[in-house]
Amino acid sequence: MAKKRNRITSEMSKTIAESSPLIKKTTTKLHATEENELFDVNLADLIDNPFQPRIDINIQSLNELISSIEQNGLLQPIVVTEKNENGKYTIIAGHRRFEAYKIMGKSAIKATKLENITDKELAILSLTENLMRENLHPIENAIAIKNILDNRIVESQNKLAEYVGLSKGHVSKLINILKLPTSVIKIIKQDKYTDINVLVLLNKIEDEGSIISVYNIIKDLTRSEAEKYIKSNYLSIKQKKADVAQLKTTKSKIALDIDIKILSDEESKEVLSKIENIKNEIENLYSVWGK
Repeated sequence: MAKKRNRITSEMSKTIAESSPLIKKTTTKLHATEENELFDVNLADLIDNPFQPRIDINIQSLNELISSIEQNGLLQPIVVTEKNENGKYTIIAGHRRFEAYKIMGKSAIKATKLENITDKELAILSLTENLMRENLHPIENAIAIKNILDNRIVESQNKLAEYVGLSKGHVSKLINILKLPTSVIKIIKQDKYTDINVLVLLNKIEDEGSIISVYNIIKDLTRSEAEKYIKSNYLSIKQKKADVAQLKTTKSKIALDIDIKILSDEESKEVLSKIENIKNEIENLYSVWGK
């Protein structure tokens, strides 16, 4: 069965752009830049945006961009900041075009300058540009979001969601999938699996080996099939185990109610042994302090 991808559609991209207040602000700045303000910037004078979430650039996609530039020229200039104290320009938008020009052996590229941009605007603009790209893996966006929050560029997760025009729940899910084991994240990226909802469920499985085994089973399923498999085979069991023991208290006593019917024989023996040990400890304490 074909894999189902959780891609950001063009409609969602439009929603992001229209609902992000910082994007509206920086877009206004871009529109205010006149066409005659375009200039040639040396590739050697360009540096990467430190908040750029794109970790891996797809080689096939980059080759397609190079072919397009060779046939049609550079259709859109890159956008850069003002010079820093070292005489370098930070790329705001156009990292792929920059990489393509390097491969093509070019020494300079057309650019337009965006002045008076703050670190917050630089981070959010870069993140939003990539959120609107369908071919960017959600883990890369998650890394960028975590980087922004860890460096306190934005004060809270909720504020970040507001700035980039996404729901708080979606941002929370992106951050959640980074809690998956590193080995699992590597496999997921190699497979280009992008269903965030399923990845969040995978993260609720405690054992790393089990996560990998389950992933190999569900990666070719539809989202509903994958969610059903994980919930019925793993999460329901986890819930049962969480309900094995219940502590009940009254004014005169404390009772521990244990349902040993849902435990294996080995687990039952272990629980009963621990209860016996606790009972002996309580009796010993009572013999010393209870009289």
